[in-house]
Amino acid sequence: MQTLVNLLVNNDFEALLQHYQTSDESENIAQLAFLFQQGQLKLESFDFYQQIATKFIASKCLPSALIKQFNSNDILSFFTPALQLKDNFNETNHLQRNVLHYLLAGEQSTETKSLPPFNYLRSMMLFESNESLRDALCQRDGQNYTPIEAYLMVNQNLAELPTHELTALLALIEIQSKQQTTDMKNYQPLIQAVGKLCRKQKIMMSSDLQRLILIAAYYNKPVKQVLFDID
Repeated sequence: MQTLVNLLVNNDFEALLQHYQTSDESENIAQLAFLFQQGQLKLESFDFYQQIATKFIASKCLPSALIKQFNSNDILSFFTPALQLKDNFNETNHLQRNVLHYLLAGEQSTETKSLPPFNYLRSMMLFESNESLRDALCQRDGQNYTPIEAYLMVNQNLAELPTHELTALLALIEIQSKQQTTDMKNYQPLIQAVGKLCRKQKIMMSSDLQRLILIAAYYNKPVKQVLFDID
């Protein structure tokens, strides 16, 4: 890491790239994490460190161990240019999960209040014709879940989505439905997981709970049926 810092201080970008390329994956993860952290410290430094990180990833590939780190909007924003290269949105790890699976699932803590950036993702699809991102939205992990199903099933923030995010999520669901049919085998384990999540957070399940409404819309079922099936 000291070598990386020294090369950054000296603005030796050719040597920086060579150093990254000759480092192993665990070292690459640490190097990219350092660039991300530096980019968050000062707004005026963001683009500088983002460009370096993008060039690093473009020179090799997206490290598979980095995929599970995509659990915040800040990380997505910083690495978006790199993800748009070489179909990196579609790259998966040993669990067959892509960055969207982790991003929409969110950090597994009830203390985390951030919501997935549905509007940001929809905007990228609409205005940048990002086929790789669209395909990633439809990818199924090793347990057969899409990123949206990962959100519905395990995201611990059960607060209502703001209107613009809700509208964007419904648009993403529509985009996915046009690409592939909904796998109804996932319905029962998904609602069981959501029921457990509600009970853990002591949230009353009712037809007004937005997560249940979204599940009903996703699986094309009446909300009352979802409530009945959970019980």
